[in-house]
Amino acid sequence: MRRFAENDVNYQQRATEFSVGDVVVPFGLWDSQSGRVTAVWPAIGMLDVEFPSGNARFPVEEVQLMGKDGQAVPPTTDSTPGGGGSVSVPGGPYPKKAANRVAQAFVKKSLYWAQKDRQYRMTGPEAAGQTPACPKCGPESPLKKAIYKRRDGSSDRLMGCPGCMFLIKDADIVNFGPVRAEEIEIEGQD
Repeated sequence: MRRFAENDVNYQQRATEFSVGDVVVPFGLWDSQSGRVTAVWPAIGMLDVEFPSGNARFPVEEVQLMGKDGQAVPPTTDSTPGGGGSVSVPGGPYPKKAANRVAQAFVKKSLYWAQKDRQYRMTGPEAAGQTPACPKCGPESPLKKAIYKRRDGSSDRLMGCPGCMFLIKDADIVNFGPVRAEEIEIEGQD
């Protein structure tokens, strides 16, 4: 039997509404084409229905129970996706001030990637104090000056985070203050 229902129905729960001897009509047929339930299979959600033309098996969500007065009896089960009256979002609905919450999540809190070739930019508070912070650890861990490697008598001057070892050259921070002349080393000059 092919199932035509468009939503997920708890067929085992729906099958508890039917009993042997109930009058049912398959959906899409007239009430004059009704049949009587001869067997209920709650585990598989099926009904055996006796018609004048013979017995047929139907899914419980594809038949309509008829009352003693000949009127259709609506189902008492709830097949609302996620359950009736429930909220599918963990933690419940967000307050109306959700825009502020989302906006705060995207505020730049520390050094952030701004241009191609790994060029970074400091946030406003960092630029005012000329102290860049680690992009991973946040504003509570400012970058410290470090000397990474000596090559041919010159040093690569870097800034690094002592917590996560994030390393960056001063020149790779776009809005970092001017480099003083005494900090520049020229190879081969002593």
